[in-house]
Amino acid sequence: MPLYVRDVGMSMATALTWFFNFLLAVTFPKFQIAFGNTGAFGYYAAWCAVGWFLILLFVPETKDLTLEQLDARFSISSRSHAKWAVKQCLYVIRRYFLRRKQVKPPKMDLPPQADDGTNREADQPRKISLEKDERGFGA
Repeated sequence: MPLYVRDVGMSMATALTWFFNFLLAVTFPKFQIAFGNTGAFGYYAAWCAVGWFLILLFVPETKDLTLEQLDARFSISSRSHAKWAVKQCLYVIRRYFLRRKQVKPPKMDLPPQADDGTNREADQPRKISLEKDERGFGA
């Protein structure tokens, strides 16, 4: 998470965690009386399964990606990402459950980067040197 929104993002995440903790604490005893232990835990387990599938289909993976790769990853439509996620699930099932080692993982088609004519080298931060020039100032 970028530094300029990290404090807001973490406070929202903490508030959401506490909200769902409160919701669970209020609803669990009522569900336990109405459905028993198995029904109450089954209800929450079903919501966890629904959440897992929604995250799988609609939240892109961002691990070990540069900022440029993140821009490309978030420019993909949700439909394309969902199709890739289903293919990825099928790959995992074939590769690890059915033990088919010849199966290749699906590749995500990223859109080509448009050449907008900007000078990427000029966008790089200037390196700071501690060496002094002939006038005695830093280079």
